Amino acid sequence: MEIVGKFLNWVFGLLPHSPFKEFIKLMENIPFLSFLNWFIPFDIFVGIGTVWLTAIAAFYIYSLILRWIRAIR
Repeated sequence: MEIVGKFLNWVFGLLPHSPFKEFIKLMENIPFLSFLNWFIPFDIFVGIGTVWLTAIAAFYIYSLILRWIRAIR
């Protein structure tokens, strides 16, 4: 498991940095953002979206592996 973790850290190290970091830092200073988040729970939406995208990605990876297995036979 440690080898997999090191490999994933290496792969993520190859990816470019997020272009949105500066924008997110500027948004932290907006005073009414906490009130807006109380009415529209963006943090919950982000969590749900992350789980949904993970499930969709797992489905496509699983179907791709099954197609490769069928192609080998």
